[in-house]
Amino acid sequence: MFIYTSVKITIFAHQIMKSKRPFLFLIVSDYPYGFGEPFLEVELKIISVYFEKIYLILPEKINKSKNKPLFIIPQNAEIIELDSSINIVNKITSLRFFYTKSWKMERSAINSLYKQSFNFFHLKTLLGFQAKASFFAKKLEKLIFSLGHPLESVLIYNYWFSYFTAGTAKIKEKFPKIKVITRSHRWDCFFYANPNNYLPLRPWSIQTIDGVFPISEAGVKHTKEMLPQNISYNIKCYRLGIEDLALPKTKLKVKGKLRIISIAFISLVKRIDKIIDALAETNHSEFNWTHIGASSAADNLDIQHYARKKLQNKINVKFEFLGEMSKNEIYEFLQSQQIDILLCTSDSEGIPVSMMEALGHGIPIVSLNIGGVNEIVINGQNGELLQPDANANRIASSLEKWATMDFLEYETFSKNGYEVYLKRYSASKNYQTFYNEVLNQ
Repeated sequence: MFIYTSVKITIFAHQIMKSKRPFLFLIVSDYPYGFGEPFLEVELKIISVYFEKIYLILPEKINKSKNKPLFIIPQNAEIIELDSSINIVNKITSLRFFYTKSWKMERSAINSLYKQSFNFFHLKTLLGFQAKASFFAKKLEKLIFSLGHPLESVLIYNYWFSYFTAGTAKIKEKFPKIKVITRSHRWDCFFYANPNNYLPLRPWSIQTIDGVFPISEAGVKHTKEMLPQNISYNIKCYRLGIEDLALPKTKLKVKGKLRIISIAFISLVKRIDKIIDALAETNHSEFNWTHIGASSAADNLDIQHYARKKLQNKINVKFEFLGEMSKNEIYEFLQSQQIDILLCTSDSEGIPVSMMEALGHGIPIVSLNIGGVNEIVINGQNGELLQPDANANRIASSLEKWATMDFLEYETFSKNGYEVYLKRYSASKNYQTFYNEVLNQ
């Protein structure tokens, strides 16, 4: 069994220097009521000691019961819901956007940078995006002024690069003393992960706010490629991290058998069907596959039906779907179960937190080489990278190889995995650096 410890914060009260901007407005999607941002719990635990007050801003109504938060929030944090739902009047009002500097920059970017012809899709997307950004900006501005904090003491931190980031850019443009930053992850970073390979208002927003911080170097590279080169931007990679985990005990790999885990929301982009197709092509070894992850009711029925159809006659394959699990439940599972590899066959990823968790527990990774995955999976050291278009036969061949791997070779992969986690994805290191270099500047 693995032993993990909580985040180590060894700063005594008299040593803590309060932030230069003591009032943090952190804009999230559903934290702490949903599973969209489980990694925020650790980050907040580390950075909250520096702020006098943290406002967790939910820009939209959520379905989760407010009486049942799924994650802990700091004592100095307050949750505020700002409903940014828009109507036709808001969209019509946003037509004024077409006479602004941001509109001119966007039209130029669509034509010259993105090599697209402006069409009805862009018009419809921009109208909705701009309307939501403007409506959210008005609500957040009103909130900030109602609280009476000096503008130079306010820090706005967008956890995602979405319409609310554009809204906070409007606030920054109007009130330059306020500091505004944003992270970006996968869908909010990579254009190709979105319909028509398009993300709205990127050049203007990035030029206006104080910094954009993708969680991967691949994200930094892609973001810069999608921006005009004649303008200076503050773009830098700051990685996420997970709890400080103790060195795991030696993995008990059994030759001829492979215990596989996959952790992902069941959706088209995650391509869980590829795992099923690959397992259907295996013949020589024994495979036990467990999938953890939520889904819509229809997607869950579809993928489980597909698994039964493809694998029901495979006497060498066993599988189970465990559904949605909390972070603590996943950790407990990784500790108590013998897992040999984490398998990822997604079409699009940033740097999955599930991979950080796997390496922290000494579990090697087999994944398609997409997004920022090659920054966490070092081929031949802590796992294996397959071509993005690897078919079922190629994935099955890899699984057979891992199943027949001898104990000493596997042990090296396991130890290397933990070292990569320790070096690159330790929360106590990464979030302290992010605070020192970004939030407190």
